[in-house]
Amino acid sequence: MRRMLMTTVVATGLLGGCTGQGELEQGAVYDPIEPANRMVFAVNETLDTFVLQPSAFMYKETIPDPVRDMVFSFLNWLKSPVILANNVFQGDWKGAEVTASRFVANAPFFGFVDNATGLGVVHRDEDFGQTLAVYGASDGPYIVLPLLGPSNLRDTAGLVVDHFLDPINYIGNGDPFDGNDDRAAFQIGRRVVGAVDFRARNYEAINDLKRTSVDYYARVRTIYKQRRDGQITNGTPKNGTGSTGSTGEFEEYVPGGQPAERAGASAPKS
Repeated sequence: MRRMLMTTVVATGLLGGCTGQGELEQGAVYDPIEPANRMVFAVNETLDTFVLQPSAFMYKETIPDPVRDMVFSFLNWLKSPVILANNVFQGDWKGAEVTASRFVANAPFFGFVDNATGLGVVHRDEDFGQTLAVYGASDGPYIVLPLLGPSNLRDTAGLVVDHFLDPINYIGNGDPFDGNDDRAAFQIGRRVVGAVDFRARNYEAINDLKRTSVDYYARVRTIYKQRRDGQITNGTPKNGTGSTGSTGEFEEYVPGGQPAERAGASAPKS
């Protein structure tokens, strides 16, 4: 916990230092390292073309829909403690109630059966990047992370904090020097399965986006910005403008293989 708090302080300090640079006109993305970002993006796309896309195709063609739905539900259930922590950090008590209710309702089958959605309790994501934004942290520079895809300085710092918030990192054998690091093996497997599941669920949408984009990098960058703005404002208009800043295109799409909600399945947050 102490390490997590130190990480939070450092991350918030870094974000405070770049706030001025991130204050651009509405909808703009601050991308000062675009050449480097494009190089990482190209590597990620090569991996998608030759590894992730074929794996996702086999997954969606060979695994029955009910089984894939169970995997999707389980992955969401595993994120519940991190989502709950961020609900609390944001003072979102209604969201915390929803997250806790979903976790308990789906616990009897370890999340593989989504009882909560059937009861009208809909999944919604929260992360520490969103928490920082709630308290006024700007995006900072746009960053393309290896394997993980689009991000920014604030959200990257949030990923680090969310890692320490995840209770799975404190369960089981975590000593990498004894050759039996159970936690690391589970987390790697979880990320790989999540990436393949997400790619399979968005298979046609992502391929269409690649095919129709004049500049795929720039289009992904814009979609990421719009989606994150929508998540941070909980789907409500910003500054009374009557718009969330999102075109609605691929509302749940996060290129780069990051697990996320089912495309179009999440409800607006309140």
